Amino acid sequence: MTGASMVEVLVSIVLASFALLALAGVNAASVRYTKMAQYRATATQLANDMGERIRANKGVTNPAPTGFFAGNYDFTSDFASQATVATLPAQLCNTAASNCTAAEIADLDLRQWRILVREQLPEGAVFLRRQAGEVAMDLWVIWRDPAVAAVDEAPALAAECPDSLNRGSDVSIRCSYFRINL
Repeated sequence: MTGASMVEVLVSIVLASFALLALAGVNAASVRYTKMAQYRATATQLANDMGERIRANKGVTNPAPTGFFAGNYDFTSDFASQATVATLPAQLCNTAASNCTAAEIADLDLRQWRILVREQLPEGAVFLRRQAGEVAMDLWVIWRDPAVAAVDEAPALAAECPDSLNRGSDVSIRCSYFRINL
C-alpha cells in the first residue's frame, strides 16, 4: 500500500505541473493582449490628434480648394517607403510672422504627426486618403507587432489594412482604421 500512495503523489505532481504550465500560458497571452490594447489605444489617440489638425486646416472650396479640400492631407505611401523617420520642413509656420499657405501647414502637420506615430508605435506608419465627394478622411495608423510569432496569432487579413499599403505576406503589420468626419 505504501507504493500506491507514492504513485498518487507522483500523479498529483504531474497534474499540478500541467496546471501551472497552463496558467503560465494564460499569463503570457494576457501580457500580449494587454500590449496590443495599448497599441490600439495609442493609435486612437494619434488618429484623434490628426483629426484635430485636419479640422483646424479644413480650408475652402472656392475659388480654389485649399487645405483638406485640396487633398493636402492625403498620404498614401506604402509601409516599406516609410521605414525612415520623417523630417520637419524648413518653414515651421510657428510664429506670427510666418506667412504659410494651407498646403504648407498641411505638410508640417503630416510630418509632425508621422514623427509622433513613429515614436509612439513600433515601426509606426500612416496612410490617409480623402473621400471623394465627402467631407471625410479615411485614416490608418500602422505598426509592426513584435509579439506576432506564429501564424495562429496573425490578424485577420480582410480589410484591416488598405490594399495599396503593400504589406505583402507580412502578418506582423497591424492597422487601425479610423474615419475622420469634418
